[in-house]
Amino acid sequence: MLASLTAATATALLSPSARVLVASSAPDAGVARAASLPWSDVHWPTLVALATWERAESPIYRLLRAAPSGGVPADVMQAVQGLSRVAEFRAGELEQAATQSVDVLRAAGITPIWLKGAALAMQSPLGFGVRAMGDLDLLVEAGELGPARSALLAGGWDEGAVSRGYDGHHHVAPLVRHADLRLELHDAIFPPGHPFPDAAELSWRAHGVPWQWAGREVRVLDSAWHIAHASLHWAWSHEGSVGTWQFLHDIHRFTVTDPDWDEVVAASRELGGAPVVGMALWSASRLAGVAVPESVVLALRGRPMAWDGLAERAWALRALHSPMASPSVRWSRFWWRRAVRGIGDEGGAWPWALGRAAAAVSVPVSGSSPGGAAGIESGVRSGSRMAGWRRHLGRVLRG
Repeated sequence: MLASLTAATATALLSPSARVLVASSAPDAGVARAASLPWSDVHWPTLVALATWERAESPIYRLLRAAPSGGVPADVMQAVQGLSRVAEFRAGELEQAATQSVDVLRAAGITPIWLKGAALAMQSPLGFGVRAMGDLDLLVEAGELGPARSALLAGGWDEGAVSRGYDGHHHVAPLVRHADLRLELHDAIFPPGHPFPDAAELSWRAHGVPWQWAGREVRVLDSAWHIAHASLHWAWSHEGSVGTWQFLHDIHRFTVTDPDWDEVVAASRELGGAPVVGMALWSASRLAGVAVPESVVLALRGRPMAWDGLAERAWALRALHSPMASPSVRWSRFWWRRAVRGIGDEGGAWPWALGRAAAAVSVPVSGSSPGGAAGIESGVRSGSRMAGWRRHLGRVLRG
């Protein structure tokens, strides 16, 4: 079998455009590495599409400004600058919406746990400018779901398009504001039927800690549990293929302060998702150079398996919508299941088999496979399928 990937061999699997995107996930937006990036090989439409898809417009603009003289075409710089300004404006809108939501919920006697990007923003000196996000995510007690929703609707949020896809989901249909701002109220972390212990749902709430933000007390997950949640959300809920840049960015941020890695391991095991968290942190270490101790990755992933080298290559290629990724959904998911040590195999409790609220979408990257796994096989014709297999197997077997 193939050898396990190192940071160098994993990075070599990425396209030049993806390498630049990944570099921008660092706390300095990759500025310190700017001179060593493969600027002359970047396919600019792909980079701009990836940055837009991953909501990385502002960090990418910062990194492009640090590129060697002449490294970035003027029209690309101008386009990304415009995208960055829009992202900054939206960050301000999100911050205002979050502030008002905290006040509205507090008046209703509800103090949720803020999750994901919003929680990171509330703990960062940069506020909501720390990174763009698709929505605000809040975790409330099951009995608070109705009252919280009513309070938010009275406080300026509106009902979005109601979808039957949210029946049996782990959050209600998102609330909307100003057309493109969304808020998701969760009463659980994972959809019904997930393979993790039932008691794990109670564990999340026990690890909400108070935090002072904008003159208000909010609740967020402690850093070890935030890392575990970010890892499970990306690697399990999104199959390690949606929100990759945001995951890498957030793990970078949380490792700057040297988290208690023993607590991360303990949380991951308590949640029954240690191999999933291990694969996510392996990705952060190999693809983005995040300082995750190798002992932590090994403790989480468990003993090496003969197929690890193949599973790692398939995982790395699908993480950033590579044109070398597998053209088959079934084949890609086979290796996903090997990478996470078969979690969910009993009873078919895989993320794609549970309560998805909407069909997967495709990332508009020139020459690549669609980002949403559900659309891959139906969008590949027989001729291009063979070419896709040649590209995929060539990259996997030869590196």
